[in-house]
Amino acid sequence: MTKTVDVHVTGIHSRPGEPTEKIMTSSVGTYQDMEDGRRLVEYDEEQDAANGVIKVHNQVYIASDGKSMEIVRGGEVQNRLEFGEKMEYDTEYSTPYGSMSMKVVTNSFDFNTSHQEEAMKVMAEYALEMEGQVLSDSMIIIEIKNAETR
Repeated sequence: MTKTVDVHVTGIHSRPGEPTEKIMTSSVGTYQDMEDGRRLVEYDEEQDAANGVIKVHNQVYIASDGKSMEIVRGGEVQNRLEFGEKMEYDTEYSTPYGSMSMKVVTNSFDFNTSHQEEAMKVMAEYALEMEGQVLSDSMIIIEIKNAETR
């Protein structure tokens, strides 16, 4: 069964020599339990870019045991990220300007759900690396709430 959900995403990025950046987005999306036990949350977001607004479709897969997640982003920015406690993941980050090889190193990962899954929260603290250099220390927090209980 697919449910309508409110999705709130907070990204916090600390880059050497720059002030910490906090980006918050809110969207309406869908949630469903998959046959293999994973949870799937899908939502669209718009991001500001140098040449206007970029539209991105996000699919967030939370593992059946709640110990990892995968984010698949499609549209003008495409990538696949995996997060899990002490996990390292190599990815290709595609933008309208070209592709870059990066590594995601998860430092901590947490998934919580409320009674009857009316609300869920997933959080990952991670480093984003390119060619062995840390580009940013980051955190992503995704909060999912059943829109039908508003």
